Amino acid sequence: MSKIKEYFFLFKVHHWIKNLSIFLPVIASHSYLNLSTVACLMHFINFSILASIIYLINNISDYKADIINKKLRYKLNLDRKKYYYYLSTLAIIIQIILLYVFSRDVLIICLFYVLLSITYNQFLKNHKYFDVLTISIFHILRIYYGAVVFEITLSFYFILFCFSIFLMIGLNKRIIEIQKNFTNRPYNLNDKKRLNFLQVLFGILAVLTFLFYCIDPLTSQYFLNQSFLYLNSILIILIIGNYLYFQRNMNQDIIVFIYKNKINLVLVSSFFIIFIKNSAFF
Repeated sequence: MSKIKEYFFLFKVHHWIKNLSIFLPVIASHSYLNLSTVACLMHFINFSILASIIYLINNISDYKADIINKKLRYKLNLDRKKYYYYLSTLAIIIQIILLYVFSRDVLIICLFYVLLSITYNQFLKNHKYFDVLTISIFHILRIYYGAVVFEITLSFYFILFCFSIFLMIGLNKRIIEIQKNFTNRPYNLNDKKRLNFLQVLFGILAVLTFLFYCIDPLTSQYFLNQSFLYLNSILIILIIGNYLYFQRNMNQDIIVFIYKNKINLVLVSSFFIIFIKNSAFF
């Protein structure tokens, strides 16, 4: 059982929750009734396996530094480093072949995700701000993947809102690492004020984007009651404010924050329930 636990954390299976973002385009476009449960499950598993392979490669590359900076729940034998890389490469090749046979429309996205991951791991993660920007692009790729497989056109509001949220979260991650004295990042204490400012700035941008979406005359056609949409706006402000306040004091990984912060769970659940129930197409 202990080995299974190690593999669970080595492949970051607990981070699969991030891959639920492939369904955000479905919620944003109110396309709930056109979904196939089998297709949803298959695409979620496909992207999650791909992400786990990338996590494995990153964990191998960062292992020496991570031992110093974190309390790891897995062990790696670095004498077998090449074996791990060969196995990861083989797994990616097999997945790409399967995608070529069964789902070519997402093959380019997955290939770009792999290439960007390698570029990030070898180069971009050592450059200030480019690392945070790249992490945000990874999340946008998840959303774009969902848009392609479910045949949804992404709006400017939606992309800008999501990008702002992901940048805010990525910046917070770097602030946490500064406070925990991580040695394998290009940031230091002098960067903390700037990162804090940028984090709040992108949080405000996310709020403003959603507000502009609410007051756009074209938006009303998608909702039964405009008042509930404004209620969603208030919830967005509370969600972002809650995140910025508690993360400043608790220094948690976003995954830990999601399931440990009860206020966050109530606010986010309320937002999605109201948003979906208020949909004119539900």
